Amino acid sequence: MFYMEANFPHIPFALSENVLDNVMQKSPFGFSLVNEDYIFEFANDAWLSIVQKTKDEVLGKNMFEIFPETEDQLLSIFENVKRTKEPFYAPEHSVKLKRDGILQDVFFNFVYQPIYNDSGDLLYFATVVIEVTDLVGARTKIRDEEERLRLATESSHTATWDLNLKNSDIVHSSYLTSIFGYEKDDKMSHQQLRNHLIEFDRVNIVEKAFETALKTGKYQYEARIVDKKGNLKWIFTNGKIFLDEKGEPSRMVGVMQDITERKTNEILLQQSHHQLNTALDATKLGRFDMDYDTQLKYNFSPRFLSILGYDADTETIDSKVFENHIHPKFVEVRNEALKKAKKTGDLFYQTKMILRNGEVRWIEIYGRLLEGLEGSRPYISGTIRDITDLKNFEQSIKESEKKYRFLADAIPQIVWIGESDGQLTYFNQATIDYSGKDYNTFLKEEGWIDIVHPDEKEENKRRWNESIINKTPFSYEHRFRNKNNEYRWFLSRAFPQLDEFGNVKKWVGTSTDIDDMKRQDQHKNDFIKIANHELKTPVTTIKGYVQLLKKMRGHSEDKFLVNSLNTIENQINKLNGLMGELLDISRMESGKLPLHKNNFSLVKLVTETIEDIKAAHQTHHINFELRHISDIEVFADKDRVTQVLNNLLTNAIKYSPHSTEVDVELLVDEESAIVSVRDYGIGMDSEELTKIFDRFYRVSGEDEVTFPGFGIGLYIVKDIMDRHNGKIWVESEKNKGSKFCFSLPLKKN
Repeated sequence: MFYMEANFPHIPFALSENVLDNVMQKSPFGFSLVNEDYIFEFANDAWLSIVQKTKDEVLGKNMFEIFPETEDQLLSIFENVKRTKEPFYAPEHSVKLKRDGILQDVFFNFVYQPIYNDSGDLLYFATVVIEVTDLVGARTKIRDEEERLRLATESSHTATWDLNLKNSDIVHSSYLTSIFGYEKDDKMSHQQLRNHLIEFDRVNIVEKAFETALKTGKYQYEARIVDKKGNLKWIFTNGKIFLDEKGEPSRMVGVMQDITERKTNEILLQQSHHQLNTALDATKLGRFDMDYDTQLKYNFSPRFLSILGYDADTETIDSKVFENHIHPKFVEVRNEALKKAKKTGDLFYQTKMILRNGEVRWIEIYGRLLEGLEGSRPYISGTIRDITDLKNFEQSIKESEKKYRFLADAIPQIVWIGESDGQLTYFNQATIDYSGKDYNTFLKEEGWIDIVHPDEKEENKRRWNESIINKTPFSYEHRFRNKNNEYRWFLSRAFPQLDEFGNVKKWVGTSTDIDDMKRQDQHKNDFIKIANHELKTPVTTIKGYVQLLKKMRGHSEDKFLVNSLNTIENQINKLNGLMGELLDISRMESGKLPLHKNNFSLVKLVTETIEDIKAAHQTHHINFELRHISDIEVFADKDRVTQVLNNLLTNAIKYSPHSTEVDVELLVDEESAIVSVRDYGIGMDSEELTKIFDRFYRVSGEDEVTFPGFGIGLYIVKDIMDRHNGKIWVESEKNKGSKFCFSLPLKKN
């Protein structure tokens, strides 16, 4: 840039044309003089060349007439220079000029210098021009290339970096900060980047990679970092070292990628391979690949070879090793399996193999037909395992099953087997002999139900389905029709065979003919009914006379008479109770025990029953605790519930001869009312607890002395609870007493 002031007494600057020609014409930059009216008075060759004009076209002409396209850009600049008297510098200033008839953007480094005379009047604008269009274009091209490179690297999730090895200054792309968990516009130092490295990887991977790069010029590694947000990541860096003029490392340029997903997949793949190999080892499976067309095998695992009797560490085998050992009788089996694999994609067969020592073993082959990569031929990837022990075990089972079926067919009792879902799959010969039906009839769904009496079919199916769902033993008395169309009573029982996880594997059942026993029971029940009916009249008569005598002589001073009458009355009441229980047993077994259900207060029933027991048994104190804030109503047979509670209370008194306390509780638990009766008497052991609700079972006291009674009270109690959809249970310990509880569903609103 140059500055000039006018010290010349006349135009032009007291300089001769020769001086201007010698100084300005030969200058390598464009130079022109424009007067205050914007008329060109001088222009050197360099300037004329820039604007592609001749002297005749320019000198003496108005600037904006020659270059009208520049008036909007330059007029304001000249006016500002004129006003401020300050030169104007415009580096890389864009001016629109017509060149070769085309309006173009041309870039110049401009200096507009005002020139004044001694009086301070503006004489000229001296214009110094250097065209930098090519320089700006080159710089723009470089910038565009850098931007394209940035876009390319960032679109491929690649960050760039440039490290000064002398002072550790680093220049990096914005994507690199994203990898390290920072904001896009954040700038990071080299040390800050290193601080994110896992310490082990920094020492053992990164620093060693740098030492290698100093020798080879190539810098490359994969390492782990923990980003700003605490996330563990894998990064891959690839760079190159540049040397200065002294041959010393001065700069390293490279790229970086986040490879977390790839490394995670690699680790998972390695884990999968490890798990696969572990599984193969655990299951003793051998692995192989086989060309489907040639049937040549390759990629044998050591286990594959050991199954065939080879040592993978010491022996070399060819790809036809398998075919050399297959049993001749199974060659066709193998061929058929291969043909099927072509259609289905799955290869499966079992075959015998003859080993080198002559031993015959069973093996199982399973594989999948896969398409070859990049047009290569299809191949089978498969496994092999030795199933000799399994085959021997299966044979043993078949022989055992054959013996079992022989024994089952030899006995007169009906035997049947069902699957886990309850479908019956086996019946012994006795079933066929009894029913006269074809064996396959029973194998059909519910084919067996056809011989069950119509009155018991639905209940039979209900109980069977209930056992299947709950995995509990099945027991039911029902009638089967024989080949003469006669019905006989059978007791059918079935038990689930469970595996180690508690799942049902099989159901094994028997049906025993109890028709004769049922007839005897019927005779017994008929006898009980007749006896009960025949005894009622004399007992009622005796009770009536006793009550009459008590009324007449109840206040007699003859104590013996009074006590005798009371004793007779008590014994008559006991006899009535026993007769009632026997009648209830008969009704229960015939399914005719009547129930008359109504809504009533369970609190009131318990209170009244306790008072009645207290009046009859004054030896014990009965404590009652209501553990509920309001009345409790149930829908049940009031008399039968009273019978249940009365039985439990009298038992509590009877079986606690050395204790005087009985505790009764009433509470509500979810949808049920619960009544408990606790005594502190003789109690029961675990064996007795399993039998306490059985018919005719009686608990023994000290010295195995059995308490009086038929042993049917609790049997009746349990039946009453079952008919109410209630429950009864007991907790007891020998010599510490018992606690009987029963529950009834609450009344539904």
